[in-house]
Amino acid sequence: MVFAVCVGNASLVSMELRWVRRSKCDDAASALPRSIPIFISTLKKDINLEELRQLYSRCDHSCDRLSKNGSGIVDMKKLRTAISRSDVVVSVFCKPHHTALVEDDEQESLSSKQNKDESSLGDMFQDVLPLTPSNGQLVGFGRAYSDYGLTASIHDLMVLPSLQRMGIGKLIVNRITRGKKNCFNRLLTSRDIYDIAALCFEHERPFFKACGFADDRMGSTTMMFTKSLEA
Repeated sequence: MVFAVCVGNASLVSMELRWVRRSKCDDAASALPRSIPIFISTLKKDINLEELRQLYSRCDHSCDRLSKNGSGIVDMKKLRTAISRSDVVVSVFCKPHHTALVEDDEQESLSSKQNKDESSLGDMFQDVLPLTPSNGQLVGFGRAYSDYGLTASIHDLMVLPSLQRMGIGKLIVNRITRGKKNCFNRLLTSRDIYDIAALCFEHERPFFKACGFADDRMGSTTMMFTKSLEA
């Protein structure tokens, strides 16, 4: 099921509600619901920077370029600037009790039966409420820059580990590269941009290949000039 929302006077699809499913072979998540609703937004105003900082940490995503003096702690000022100047941002939200974070599981194992019953009642109440960025938890994210002519690049693609292998990452990439009909994110393909690159780790290459990416035909690779911390 897909539910798209147009915001403002322009016919731009900026929000979408849909369902994702866990793989049948994912034994580690056998006790969790197979299908959960997610909310996809391309609006920068829906991003809570503190939640995004926590997502960086939970996904063990390298953020040295956004940290204070290479400390690994995200500099919120740099993060705010990076988001505001990104050409495309995609955020994915789900209901908090569907995230199944490891730390929550450990705490639950130490809880009394009464606390579990109270938690179950709270989950039932949450299931009744419609999912929105305001009551959901940020569980996926991706952003892109473009020169609007020749090239674009995808950065910081992340999905909460407990919700990986559900197709959320591919949804984010597809929204960035292809978008939906009447969606402003189609600028990456509708403007005939020559190359869309993905800045990723080596172990993420198979994922991007499954999303339609390939090695550069020119044989080029990414190199970085990093400012010295002593400079």
